[in-house]
Amino acid sequence: MRFIELEDSEKEELMRRYANHKSATVRKRVQALILSSQYYTMKEIIEATGMSRTTLYRFFKEWENTELSERIETLFVKDGRGAKPKLDSIIEELPDLAERYNGRISVILRVIEDNYGIKVSRPTLQKYIKQYK
Repeated sequence: MRFIELEDSEKEELMRRYANHKSATVRKRVQALILSSQYYTMKEIIEATGMSRTTLYRFFKEWENTELSERIETLFVKDGRGAKPKLDSIIEELPDLAERYNGRISVILRVIEDNYGIKVSRPTLQKYIKQYK
């Protein structure tokens, strides 16, 4: 069995975060830590939080391998995750392209791919044109 031992100050901070944090991910991680400190099994924690076994093991490992002063930071989702914006480099030119090609998305897609080497989907381009018009 794997149990996380928490100091009283850590428990207080975790309980405060659990009650007040807007991120469901942070609340799940806090809940997992608290349950583990109360000697719940991994299976029980997985059922209570809905986290996968692999995710839970990786999170616990990161928590244990982090210095005490920096442990709270492991609760948060790290920057840089998710899809990267593709059209930010040519955002100023999109309204001109839309005007030049009368809003014909298929033509604009071809121009962007040929001239800038950026391949995007039709819905992505439509979203950008609508947003920055």
